[in-house]
Amino acid sequence: MWEELEKILAALKDQYRALLTLAQKKHDILIMVNLPKLEEILKEEDAITKKIAMFEEKRKEILTKLAGLDKTLRADMKMAEIYEAVPSPVRRKNLEKIHGELTEIVDKVVNQNEINSILVHGAMQAVSAKLNQLGGADASGNYGKNGGDVVTHKKKFDFKA
Repeated sequence: MWEELEKILAALKDQYRALLTLAQKKHDILIMVNLPKLEEILKEEDAITKKIAMFEEKRKEILTKLAGLDKTLRADMKMAEIYEAVPSPVRRKNLEKIHGELTEIVDKVVNQNEINSILVHGAMQAVSAKLNQLGGADASGNYGKNGGDVVTHKKKFDFKA
């Protein structure tokens, strides 16, 4: 059972590593505002996150089975506490090492996604500004009587022509 847990954690680590690689690629694609490539990356991310969800379910199942076999294990235990119940010292070290690497990679993925989120927000603001420019909307730096922005619309086309 512990061997299965080790395999699942290793598979999760591999999937998160692939997700980190995609997040780094997405960073460059967001900078270039390459929407077709972004769509491809998002599809790949979706496939990886589905695999991660599947492996997470398997991990939970294994931990539930282990808890049924070993009465010292509880559902609310942290992984560091769970490793104390591993009978083999070699397996315990392997599990701790894989879990540490997994934690590090997950942190990197979270950090990269935060950076990408800032890029997405900036890109959306740029697109919005361009659409307003094309549509003739002009937002001044003033506030209206109800506290909202003052937005005026200019006619760019002569529809009577």
